[in-house]
Amino acid sequence: MDEFSQLQKKQNQMFVLVLVNFLLFMVLFTGLGYVTWQSISLVNRLKGDLAKTEEAVVNLQTKLRSVDTDVLVNNLVEKTTEKLTASIENVVANADLISPMKKVSEKIDNTQQTLIETGAAIQEVSSAVKGLDNEEIARRVSYNILKGLGDGFQEAAESRKPDTLLKQ
Repeated sequence: MDEFSQLQKKQNQMFVLVLVNFLLFMVLFTGLGYVTWQSISLVNRLKGDLAKTEEAVVNLQTKLRSVDTDVLVNNLVEKTTEKLTASIENVVANADLISPMKKVSEKIDNTQQTLIETGAAIQEVSSAVKGLDNEEIARRVSYNILKGLGDGFQEAAESRKPDTLLKQ
């Protein structure tokens, strides 16, 4: 009888171990299912975000293609001319005729220096903008946007890399 009770005790222990293992496998597979579901959900959200980003990039490319760089440069020149004219008028209007001519000369020299620097900047901007066409600007902007979004969009950014960046 003693053997029978020991045998029954061992069977009970084995039953408990089997039951515990079964419960642990259930927890494990439930966890794996949850992680898989979360992964699928994340991938679907990333696909949606990528689609939205690509749509925004296409819209931005369309807008950049429609921009006329000559008009931008002309607007820049007009605005700069207006500001410089106002600056010169201000120097002349505020010039005190009683003050020494040296101060007036210094103000005119400062204005002339500003004109020279602004002219050089306008020439630099004009030469930089005229060297690029609208398609190249659009591709460069979309490349930098996609590149800045993170590693997941690196491949999309590389596929839109402009020709000038491919040469570098």
